[in-house]
Amino acid sequence: MRRKKRPIWHRIIPFTLLVISVLWLAIAAIVHEATADDATDAADAPVAASSSASASSTSASSTAVTTLSKTQVAAKQQSIKQALNTYLAQIIKSGHVAVSFYNLAPVAGSTAAKAKDASVYAEGALATSANAQTQMVAASTYKLYITAWLFHEVATGAKTWTSSDESGFQAMIVNSQNDYAEAVLKSSGGTPINTYLSQFGITSPFHYSGAATTSSDNLLTMLKLLVKGQGPFANATYRNKLLTAMGKQVYRDGIPAAASAADPGSTVQDKVGWLGTTDNDAAIVTTPEGQRYLLVIMTDNGSYQNFSAIKTYAEKIQTIVYGS
Repeated sequence: MRRKKRPIWHRIIPFTLLVISVLWLAIAAIVHEATADDATDAADAPVAASSSASASSTSASSTAVTTLSKTQVAAKQQSIKQALNTYLAQIIKSGHVAVSFYNLAPVAGSTAAKAKDASVYAEGALATSANAQTQMVAASTYKLYITAWLFHEVATGAKTWTSSDESGFQAMIVNSQNDYAEAVLKSSGGTPINTYLSQFGITSPFHYSGAATTSSDNLLTMLKLLVKGQGPFANATYRNKLLTAMGKQVYRDGIPAAASAADPGSTVQDKVGWLGTTDNDAAIVTTPEGQRYLLVIMTDNGSYQNFSAIKTYAEKIQTIVYGS
């Protein structure tokens, strides 16, 4: 007897159920994996945020210590000025020395300008002087006043600069020769020059008789006008003419020698003067790191054309303010 054949759907239904079960298990596994990944990402997010916050905090802390606080700046400035004033008080005891010091801001972009203590050296923050109002023999530093007058005359159209003026000027500043300066003083007269200089607060350096006189503060005023390009030095061409000549002047045993000893590579533009026992130096100094300052030292108890005392004073002053 033959067995009755079962309907085809008896075979299809179990197979279909098996396929559906397999698909359901696969989908469940995928969903589970995706859920686990999201949970992991969520767990990791606070860690990443924490790490980022930590990095930002570290960066902020690092930035915070790159400059001194206002309190630290003030304390350092006070310390420097106290040491400087103590030293100046010692060297002027004899009454034969006058000093004016004025710090300029560091050169933009220089090492000094980028240093964490750059704010300590904000322009004028360390300025000081001793015996600076006393009128002393100017010697050849008066040629800065002659130069100011000449540049003023050219600027106002009262004078035309000639080749003769150029050669005379160079000899006057670079070699400190007297002929040209004396000729200008004679032709212009001391009174008009004194009147012109008075607008800058400079006491009359020229007299009816006797040597020209001035103070260290008055010479400092000239240097300030020069570095800022103001007053008689507003014309850049003539200003640079004077600065270049001062950089080449040949008597460099005073402040130039001191600056080089304190910080090799320092550059100095200055005008010296000597007469009898008087030795003076008025200078613009720039260190290799980019610090800049003005310094005038006048002495009248030395020997003829002897700048050794000025060198000693200037080197100590630079070391106190800027270190060795």
